[in-house]
Amino acid sequence: MLGGTFTDIAMWVFYPFNGSSRAKVKFISFLLGKIGEHVGDWEHVTLRLSNFSGELWQVYFSQHSKGTWVDSSQIEFQSGGNKPLFYSSLHGHSTYPHAGLNLQGEDNIGIRDDTVKGNIFMDMGTFELVSAKYLGSAVIEPPWLNYFGDWGPKIDYNKNAELKKIQKFVPKNKNCALEKILRSLPCEVLGEESPTGPKVKNDWCGDEI
Repeated sequence: MLGGTFTDIAMWVFYPFNGSSRAKVKFISFLLGKIGEHVGDWEHVTLRLSNFSGELWQVYFSQHSKGTWVDSSQIEFQSGGNKPLFYSSLHGHSTYPHAGLNLQGEDNIGIRDDTVKGNIFMDMGTFELVSAKYLGSAVIEPPWLNYFGDWGPKIDYNKNAELKKIQKFVPKNKNCALEKILRSLPCEVLGEESPTGPKVKNDWCGDEI
């Protein structure tokens, strides 16, 4: 990356199921029924390493159809080690550098991406190297990596009906703001479509968004 200054290592994680989304409207939080539910969910973090010093420079945390770069000085590391930590949000699996509430929205209205520090964790130091073009034929890509279909069935539900169910939880003057946020989300976040695999993502051959 960046003229050979850095090397990016993308760590992909597959989650079998994405649960129902949760909304926050001011001081009220509630489940969104079927909105957000879908089978199969791909998320990732990318480690950007300096080719000169070998030091971890930045980490990219994927968050649904977008994400953010965070400098290594601003992230957490495993106690007594040099492995960076990331938090996977409840039901949605988007990744964040710290525990807490991450809100997709504005003015205290939006979709909750809750993360907490618990006793259940995944050690991503145990991984399968699936692709590394710079190593040439030394790495054989597994067959599943070249599957370009959806990683789960399309879920058919009436989005308008689901929105009506949650209106009773939302103050009338905030209904439009929440509905606008929900309708702006990508189809796979809404749960209407399952995601495609890593090779289909723009960052597979290019840089992160």
